[in-house]
Amino acid sequence: MKRFFAFLLVGLLTVLLVMPAAAQDATAEATPEAVKYDPAACFVAAKTNDKMVKLEAKTGPFTIGISNSYIGNAWRTQMLQMAQAFAQTDAVKPLIKDLVVVSTGDDVEAQIAAVDNMISLPVDAIVINAINPTSFDAVVKRATDAGIPVISFDGVVNAPDALIVNEDQVEFGAVMAEDLVKRMGQKGNVIMVNGVPGTSVDSDRIAGAKAVFEKYPDIKITAELEGRWDSGTAQTVVSDFLATQAQVDGVFVQGGGPGVIQAFKDAKITKLPPMAGEAENGFRMALGNKEFEGISVGQTPGMVAVSMQAALELLQGRELPRVISMPLPMVTSDEIKEGVDYFPNLPADFFTPIKIPVCGVDLDPDAIMAVKVS
Repeated sequence: MKRFFAFLLVGLLTVLLVMPAAAQDATAEATPEAVKYDPAACFVAAKTNDKMVKLEAKTGPFTIGISNSYIGNAWRTQMLQMAQAFAQTDAVKPLIKDLVVVSTGDDVEAQIAAVDNMISLPVDAIVINAINPTSFDAVVKRATDAGIPVISFDGVVNAPDALIVNEDQVEFGAVMAEDLVKRMGQKGNVIMVNGVPGTSVDSDRIAGAKAVFEKYPDIKITAELEGRWDSGTAQTVVSDFLATQAQVDGVFVQGGGPGVIQAFKDAKITKLPPMAGEAENGFRMALGNKEFEGISVGQTPGMVAVSMQAALELLQGRELPRVISMPLPMVTSDEIKEGVDYFPNLPADFFTPIKIPVCGVDLDPDAIMAVKVS
C-alpha cells in the first residue's frame, strides 16, 4: 500500500494527496496485447541530446516526487490524474512505494522550496513541470548532488543536470503554423491565442510559429492573446477581441480550442476560419464535424507517465539519453476519425492523446477521469 505525504510550505502550496485505496477504481488494467513496452523505442534521443546518463542501480520500490507549477487548466489536471492512475497500474505499482505530488502555482520560490523539501524527505527521483526554464539550476544540482535524478517535462528546465522528456515545441508551433498558412491561401489576418507566459512551452511554440509566419509577407498577426491553455480564459480574450475587430482569417491556438470556437459562435460568425489547435476532445470533435478546416497537434498529458517511467528505469540502472524526444500526435480535418481521434462521450476539455504503447502507457479514459485532483 502506497503512502502519500503532504507537507506545508508557509501556506503557499497546493498539496495534492492521493490515497491509493480510494484510487483503486481508477486503476488502468493494461493488457499484454494492448501494451508492448519497449524502452529503446520509448526513450529516443532528441536531436539536441548531449550525453547519455546512467546511474548505479538501486533496489525498489521507490519514492517518486512530482513537482508541478501551474494547475489552472484542464491539461494540468489531466496530467496529474494520469500520473496517479499510471502509478496504480499493475506493471508500475510494485515499483513505487510513495508518490509525493505538489503543485505550487505561478510562484517560482514556492516550487523551488517544494523541490528542496523533496530532497530532504528524501525521494528517490523528482519529476518536474517547471514554471519557467531558468530558475532551477541550483535546486536541480542540489538534487543530483544528493543522488536524486531530476526528470523535467512539458515546462522543461535549462539545468544541465536534469533529464528532459518533451515534444519538440518549436516544431509543434511550426507544424501548426504551416498548416494554417496553407489553408489561408498564404494571406490574411491571424490571431495567436498563446499559453502561460514565461514557460518554455509557450515561448518555443510562439518562436516556431512566428518563424513560419514571417516567411509569408501577406500574413499579418493582428493579435497575440493570453489564453493560458484554458478554454474559459481563451473564450474570454477571443470574445473581447472579436468585439472590436471581427476580421479574422486564421486562428493559431495553443490550448483552449473549445473556448475559442465558442467565442466565434457567440459573435455570430457562422463561417469559422481555419484553425490550428491543440488536442482537446471538443476541438477535435468540431474538426471532425467539419465546423472548420485545420490541424490538431497534441501535447499528451501522458508525458508525465513517460517521465515517471524514465525515472524508474534510471533508478534501476538503465542508460538513457539526457534529452528524450516524443513524437507529435497530430491529425488534420482531412483525415480525422471518430472513436480514434475524438470521442463524443468524453468532455470537451479532455485531451485525447493518452496512449503511448511503446512507453507502457495504456490508460483508459474512465480510469483517468476517476482520479480526483483537488
